[in-house]
This record gives sequence, C-alpha cells and structure tokens, in this order.
Amino acid sequence: MDKDISLHYLDEDSWAVALDIVRSCAKIPPKLPHIMRACWHGSVHPAQFMHFLAAPGLPVECLLRAAGISQQPGEPPGGQILEAVDILGVKASAVMLAINSLCERTLDSGPANRIWSPLFKEMMSEIEVGYHLGSSIERVGHEQGMLVGFSRLAGLAVLLIRFPDPFARWFTETGGKGAPHLALSAFGCEPYQVSSVLMQHLGLGAEVALATASTLGGIDREILEVKSSLKDWAATFKWIHALKNGDEAPACEESRAAFPELCPSEGTAIVPQHLIFLREQVRELQGKSSDWTWHLPLPSYEETAQAIVYRVNSNACGTTWTKGLVQPTARLTANTR
Repeated sequence: MDKDISLHYLDEDSWAVALDIVRSCAKIPPKLPHIMRACWHGSVHPAQFMHFLAAPGLPVECLLRAAGISQQPGEPPGGQILEAVDILGVKASAVMLAINSLCERTLDSGPANRIWSPLFKEMMSEIEVGYHLGSSIERVGHEQGMLVGFSRLAGLAVLLIRFPDPFARWFTETGGKGAPHLALSAFGCEPYQVSSVLMQHLGLGAEVALATASTLGGIDREILEVKSSLKDWAATFKWIHALKNGDEAPACEESRAAFPELCPSEGTAIVPQHLIFLREQVRELQGKSSDWTWHLPLPSYEETAQAIVYRVNSNACGTTWTKGLVQPTARLTANTR
C-alpha cells in the first residue's frame, strides 16, 4: 500500500485483521497498483497504458474478452489489445484488470462452485448496473460506477480466499449481507473493512478507501457531508442497489438529490432519453445475473467450474488461467460441489 496513506481507524483490532487478510490473500500483479494509481488520479494515454501492460502477470486477455475481440491463433496480441483499450478506454481497462486479477486469485484458491459462482454473478450484476448508471452521470462516469459496484463483494471474495470453509457457512447463512457479529466471529473483521483496505491495496488511495468504508460500514458520516466525492460514492452505491432491486430511485432523498439528472422534474410526464435508456439497460438485468463473463478465464461459469475441479484434482500448481486448460471429461467428477 502507499506509504503516505494512514487510515485513522486502523488502531482497532478488526481493522488490523482486515489489513493482514488483504496483504496475505489479495495477491495481485506487482505493477497493478501503479497502473491503477496512474489511471485513476492522472491522465494516461493509450500508448503509455500499453507500455504499462508489458509488465508481467497482468491478465490482459480479459480486455479482449470485454471488448468482444477474438484472439487469432499465432497472431501477436499487441495490436488487438490496443484495439480493445481504444474500445474500452484506458481508465475502464485498468478497472477491469483489477477486477479480473482478484477473480483469478479467488479461483486459484479452488473454491466450491456453490459459493464462488453465485458470489461472482451477483458481483458482476452490480458492476454492470454501476457501468450503466455511471454512463448516465457525467461526474461519475462508467469507470467509477463499475468500481462502486465492485466494492461491496470484492471484500467477500478476499474472505473466501482466506477462510474457505467458515466463509461458506457464513455466506450460506447470511447471503453475504448484514449480521456483523457473525462476520466478526468468523473472520475477525467485517467484509466492508476488507473491501476498504483492498481499495488501497489496489492503488486507489485513501479517499476511495474511506468512501468504501463510509458507504458500506456507515462510519464517518460527518466527513461525507463535507466531501462531495464521498457523497457521490455513497449516492452511486444506493442508486446501483435501488436500480438492481427494480426501484426507479433510492428511498434516500439525499441520494436522489445528488443526481438530479436521474430524476424527472416534478409535474412533467417527459422522461429524459438518457434515463429511459438507463432503465432499459438495467431492466434487462432484473431477475437474472449479468451476462458478462470477461472476468472468467474460460467462456462460461460451467467451464470455469470444471476447470477448478481439474486443477484441484490434478494439483495443477503453477498453471495459468490465461493459457487455458484442457479438462478430460472423465476427470470432471461430482467434485464440482
């Protein structure tokens, strides 16, 4: 993490536990925090971003999948990756690399399909709603919308890596929400604390970490009232969950007031075109999971689940998801769990 970052609430034991969990379990490519920091807080041109992507360990193939580009056998991927970055944008590409890196790390731990699959599907639904929402709010943007959508369940993914069996019991009992006393008992900290520390670990800085903690954990409310960026983060989160649940707007008046462009004027039947489009995009996600699979190493959840079983059964340490795996069907037993 950045040496100049100091969270004033790290004196609590639970925050120290969260910090230890992230440091030990959220193993990400060494250069990723630098890339995230540069893209999030500065202006990075595609050519410079391509230079960053030369660093080892980055799951750049996810950008091809996200952009809908098929990699041609035997063809150097550089030109296709640049095309993908042009389509997605530099900042969104960086966010996707971060999401994919954590997903790969989670899958590398060999989690049970009954746990990781619904967790990932819910996470990607929130990321996709955040993408569409952010696209409708100029000062938020689709990149931050995706990141806000990622923030809640990212901490759960890290906890799954560290505590596979206790997490499975907790997730089955709680659905991954609420019951802070159960989380503290099982993990020594709450999921929002892990999410907050993870945001720092990814290179996004203290403000994003504080926004995550404030929004998910309900702390430091007085800071939200003076920091417009933190208020926007909290409002974005509430809009994401309202839309995901089928509501036209959050119940919270403050969140509605934060983005008046999303609320039609009172006394008029005219709904802005961008709001119509947003509602149509989100409506397609209601009642089902996101169709996005660029965060997976293989084309589908089913194929990825089979590959995890193959890796666990064959003790395939050191293999990489990005090179793909051939899974003999005879080896794919009921261990899909």
